[in-house]
Amino acid sequence: MKHSLSSIFTKMKKGIRSKVYGIGYKSFLYFLIPLYHIPYTSLAQQDAQYSQYMFNQLALNPAYAGSRDVFATSLFYRNQWTGLSGAPTTASFSVQAPLWKKKMGMGAEIFSEKLGPKNISALLVSYSYRVHLLKGNLSFGLRMGIYDYVFDWNKMNYKDLNDQYYMDNKGTSSTKITGTGDFGMYYYSRTFYWGLGLNHLNEGKITNEAIGDTSARQALHFFMPIGKSFEVGNTVINPSILFKGAKNSPGGVDLNINVLLKERLWLGVSLRSNYGIVFLTQYQIKDKMKVGYSYDYGRNKIGRVGGGTHEIMIGYDINIFGTKMIMPRYL
Repeated sequence: MKHSLSSIFTKMKKGIRSKVYGIGYKSFLYFLIPLYHIPYTSLAQQDAQYSQYMFNQLALNPAYAGSRDVFATSLFYRNQWTGLSGAPTTASFSVQAPLWKKKMGMGAEIFSEKLGPKNISALLVSYSYRVHLLKGNLSFGLRMGIYDYVFDWNKMNYKDLNDQYYMDNKGTSSTKITGTGDFGMYYYSRTFYWGLGLNHLNEGKITNEAIGDTSARQALHFFMPIGKSFEVGNTVINPSILFKGAKNSPGGVDLNINVLLKERLWLGVSLRSNYGIVFLTQYQIKDKMKVGYSYDYGRNKIGRVGGGTHEIMIGYDINIFGTKMIMPRYL
């Protein structure tokens, strides 16, 4: 039986209304708006995230732009919780490249996501500047972007068709265009990387509606990945960890281990706190092109109900400087 995401939240709404005196559906809806974008475990988590982020960290951190020293393109498609009707589907395309003797980097990303009654489209542009430090480079990054949030309230699954909010808003939708300002730092050497990304520093509104002085806003997001590569014969072993969180939300940790075989085939597994496990693979078809796939197996409540998550990634690189990476950190 395929469950509906809206029906699950409707059951949550009924339970809350029965336990908290005086809370109506509209109040609950404003509590729900941030929840309607949970990629994994954090209740206030809003940003789309990817299981194969370690191969393209631009979505986490603007300082990553240009760090791979090639003109790199990436295409992602993610179908989350396939057992739930209205669950998130995400598509994104990004480009990045180094500039001015590799001292600067530029990146751009467009993405679209659908989740129940909410559609999001965004255009993001990143800039980075790097300096040589110790055996590697330290990059500082800024990102500006525009988000378009569209809520179609008619797609909500109301159990009570006499609910006042349903009567007032049936057949309506709302649109809100808002900006974002992000900051990041990224240190990387031949075999090591560390990053810090702070996204939505402005905490922009995602809807024009409000209850009193309160409105739904973007939550400040925090990402800190750390990774190290080891070469053993024709094999590269790349363990990494990602600390992540969002404002007014519990944090999370990903533990990852990826292995590169004969410079062609990546195999990896991730353990995600309070969620479950992720299996991934990536194959380097040619020197310029790679294809990756990951499968999320959730062991928390929504993961067990929602079923698996599939993600596909296609990358294509153009080596505009003609240099060769001696030892891979990540791809």
